[in-house]
Amino acid sequence: MSVLKLDHLGYSYDNKKTMVLDGIDYEFEKGTVYAIVGKSGAGKTTLLSLLSGLTTATSGKIWFQDKDLSKIDRYRFRSRDVGVVFQSFNLLPHMTAVENVVLSMDISGKKLKDKKKTALELLAKVGLTEDKAGRRVLKLSGGEQQRVAIARALSYEPDIILADEPTGNLDMGTQDEIIDIFKRLAAQEDKCVIIVTHSPAVAQSADAVFELAPLRGASAS
Repeated sequence: MSVLKLDHLGYSYDNKKTMVLDGIDYEFEKGTVYAIVGKSGAGKTTLLSLLSGLTTATSGKIWFQDKDLSKIDRYRFRSRDVGVVFQSFNLLPHMTAVENVVLSMDISGKKLKDKKKTALELLAKVGLTEDKAGRRVLKLSGGEQQRVAIARALSYEPDIILADEPTGNLDMGTQDEIIDIFKRLAAQEDKCVIIVTHSPAVAQSADAVFELAPLRGASAS
């Protein structure tokens, strides 16, 4: 059964005069890594924003576990059901890696006896030692910061991981390591992982590729 379903999905910035996305039907399942690809202007980032509940569709629907996403508590959805990983990491630089993960748990309202212990376990899962977990994120490499971002996204146990160009700032070797983490999350933890990417190597490593074509007059990324 699909965890996310696009039902004739459409979006425009100007009251349907210029459609960025139009009539899209697609289903995303748990246990699978998806790559969303397409040229600039195809609406990849817009689609990710719609899937995360940050933006509302102009037409059609997104179904989350058979519930209309536009009619559920989207704050709860974003803080419980979907984790987002960004190209620029979006970590708090004055805090340590483990503090960033614990803060995410606090925001989501997750109840745990020892959040720091759980955060350290999550960071270890993505390949960060306890020593590096205790460092401020500015003292970590780009690849290490992205690992922190993934651990943060996992901190409230979401079913869905959305990643916007998660390897765009990384070298090829680190890119492969990050993609291996995503593949492991899908295969071993039954996560639905959806990655927007321009990288042919990332797309090739995914289980399924969803290609968007730019519509006439569209200008979104």
